[in-house]
Amino acid sequence: MGKISFVSKDNDDIFKFPCDYPIKIFGLNQPDLKQTICSIVESHIGQLHDNQITTKKSSKGKYVSITVRIIATSRKQLDAINHELQASPLVSYLL
Repeated sequence: MGKISFVSKDNDDIFKFPCDYPIKIFGLNQPDLKQTICSIVESHIGQLHDNQITTKKSSKGKYVSITVRIIATSRKQLDAINHELQASPLVSYLL
């Protein structure tokens, strides 16, 4: 008997594209953080609208979380966005 694999070879099976997809980014509260994040995401999906972006400062204001809601069209697109966000020195964590 062979091994049974529960992992799909096609990661697109996890999502039904296109789909609403929130990207949550954490970083130090710096003036360039929001603009950097928006520029990275916009390079993959086009212009963001203000209603797609939510920001929240930590209790002491040192950190900020930014949630960007997009309409994702493919796993490849999501992987590219996540890779670029993780490569940014301004981004501390990404969910």
